[in-house]
Amino acid sequence: MAVPSSNISMSAIYGEPNSGSPPSDLAVSDLFKKSYFESNAFGGPLTFNAWGQFGNASGADRIYGLSASNSNNNFNQFASLVYYYDNSVYANYVDVNNNLVAPAPPSPPDTNDITVTCRLYDSTGTYAYSQFQQQINAGGSASQIFSNTIEPILAIAYWEVDFQPFSGSFGGATCNIIINGTNKVTGGTINAAGNTTFSFSTLGSVAQASNGSGYIGTYFNIAIN
Repeated sequence: MAVPSSNISMSAIYGEPNSGSPPSDLAVSDLFKKSYFESNAFGGPLTFNAWGQFGNASGADRIYGLSASNSNNNFNQFASLVYYYDNSVYANYVDVNNNLVAPAPPSPPDTNDITVTCRLYDSTGTYAYSQFQQQINAGGSASQIFSNTIEPILAIAYWEVDFQPFSGSFGGATCNIIINGTNKVTGGTINAAGNTTFSFSTLGSVAQASNGSGYIGTYFNIAIN
């Protein structure tokens, strides 16, 4: 379902991310401007899901298709917009390849197995709302949609990728991380012990877009070498 392309009502804009009819005292500006992360599901004051044109982060957490704005309430900006992933047109996708090889005995066979986690956050890095996590064995790979159809499509991907060696005998490796076609990490060091994390907080966010996965959303393309 999407907001209609014409004759757009407040009820249609409210009903795309929420069930039922808008409260009688709901301000248009609150619905348009406030953020999804200001709802009470995240400890905020709102009893509904809003669109984030300005919100608590100056539009940084706005829904895909909207421009940041704190001025006029323009109903036409919402024409045909979709709020949640449908996993057919809008989806988050991951391709991860572990190019390491399993060592020969007497080394443990799981020496080069790694758990890979991809997360999407709000702009402050406080709330994770979409996540992939899987153990990728040496020589193995994963290619899959990981978005949930109750997760919002933010205009900007605030991403994180975490590597956790499965075995205490892991000797270290490097990684390449490409997000929506942008090289974020090339030859990054994966520590021999403990977690290694790369994220938007130091490497920059990425705009949501139609990408190499064939979907509109966030596409993680990760290689472990």
